[in-house]
Amino acid sequence: MRMGGSRSRARVAAFVAVVAFIAASASVSGASALNVTSLEETLSHSPERWTYWSNTQLTEFVQGMERGSPDRCKAYTIGESAMGQSLWVLSVTKVPGVIKPGRPEMSLEGVPAFLYVGNMHGDEPLGRQLMFYLAEELCAGAAEEPAVDRILSSGVVHLLFSLNPDGFDLKTRGNANGVDLNRNFPDAIKRKGNLTLLGTEEPESEAIARYAAQLGTTLVGATLLHEGALVVNYPLDGAVSGSKVRREANPSVDDALFRYLAQRYIDVQPELQRNPEFPTGKVQGSMWYPVYGGLQDYLYLGIGAYCTTVEMNDQKWPDEVDLPRFWKQHRASMYAFLDAYLSQGIMVRFRANEPGDSVVVKAAGASLQVARAFLDLEAGEEVSVHFPVPTGAYKVAAEWQGDDPQHPELAAAEVEVRPDARASLTLARPLPAARGGPMRVAGLVDLSDASSSGPSLVGTANGERREEGVPPSRPGERNYRLNVQGGMTSDRQQPLRDAVLQNLKNRVESTHNASWKRSHRAQEILHASYFSTGLMVFLFVAIVGLAACRVDKAPRTRARGLV
Repeated sequence: MRMGGSRSRARVAAFVAVVAFIAASASVSGASALNVTSLEETLSHSPERWTYWSNTQLTEFVQGMERGSPDRCKAYTIGESAMGQSLWVLSVTKVPGVIKPGRPEMSLEGVPAFLYVGNMHGDEPLGRQLMFYLAEELCAGAAEEPAVDRILSSGVVHLLFSLNPDGFDLKTRGNANGVDLNRNFPDAIKRKGNLTLLGTEEPESEAIARYAAQLGTTLVGATLLHEGALVVNYPLDGAVSGSKVRREANPSVDDALFRYLAQRYIDVQPELQRNPEFPTGKVQGSMWYPVYGGLQDYLYLGIGAYCTTVEMNDQKWPDEVDLPRFWKQHRASMYAFLDAYLSQGIMVRFRANEPGDSVVVKAAGASLQVARAFLDLEAGEEVSVHFPVPTGAYKVAAEWQGDDPQHPELAAAEVEVRPDARASLTLARPLPAARGGPMRVAGLVDLSDASSSGPSLVGTANGERREEGVPPSRPGERNYRLNVQGGMTSDRQQPLRDAVLQNLKNRVESTHNASWKRSHRAQEILHASYFSTGLMVFLFVAIVGLAACRVDKAPRTRARGLV
């Protein structure tokens, strides 16, 4: 059921009143776990709550959330759909200085962020609707619970409720132009690593690509909410061979990290743990079915965000009567992702000393290794990067790629990541007096030879949780601002690229060359086989023809002799 006009406004107003009542009267448990049952019981008194909300109601909702909690919620649009409907985002955080009530901009630099994207396919609205329930809790309903407070004090949650509002109205997979938005992005395999937008993409695709690029390194991860199966899907989606039908393993260089992140979503959802179609609850994209031009791989390879996809239900557009059940099923998992991406991990800060500096930041633990590259930095520029890694001991290093890239200058440290906590450290380029000789860390993320002491180590944190979030920007840092009237801007064009992009480019190019050689050779063999087959057929026909002539001539000779 969908409602509009005054009834729609009354419904949203009543809903906001319920949220305000919850914020004022809900008792807070001392435990760090989310109190799912009590919240569901409290929020289930509104009978029209469990319906699919219209795009008009979406607009009223996000604006109401900002009015109700202006100190932690900011509503804004990132663009328009093909039919001119607004693409609304609601950003929520308790990190000091990020959201300034009454001012149109947000200061995002140095603060990790996570993005949920709903309703990319118009006929898949479940994730979109569940994001409303998540937003109300983040903005007001459960904001004082320890687990939610930890998330919002650690970073920013961006909620893009509907990437395809036109498709939602039309109940179609594609947008108003009939285009599948999840096949509408530059593809690293099809375009040999070139992820530049062509300008021919749909307006919805251009909007989110521009938004993600401007979020830059603050965007630690993203999750796309879909329907049609029950599984957590992670990169890479495309098969190296380019096949559209054949399942092929094509894990990313961060495969271990993706499997860990997917497991965080699965561990708190029994339904995912007992799905016979996907016994482990997760699947690497190309091992399910290959997808090219998808948003997941684009955000991962082009932006550097650790992006995953959650298929939330086998049936698309499930009945409204089942919405309470689906919210109960996915609620803890959606929070688990926020915790995994924002609350826990390693935060590394470093400074570029010289114009054009390029720095590679690496972290290696017992179970996985990660790396990020930062190119063409400005002198004095400070950069922060957050790795959402599991608990354990890690060796962390920053390599300044100078005139001799074979011998980068290295600063290193060791940190311990504890549950639901962030280990933070600052690394500085070694001073000239400390550069006794070339230092090299072998391999992409092999830190086995990195020293944990020395003059390059400026400071480390012991892994204690930051109660007040990440410190605000300091002089020399790139200053990101989100202006809700004019979209996001940055002081200069974002030059940062993920290290895995270059790795994949090399891998794709080499594989493409090998594949081309194989396919070229196959074509030669195929043409030769056509020729040989044709020749055999010709010879066979000729032999049969000659035999037929001989058979035909013999009786006639004998007949003439008898006459």
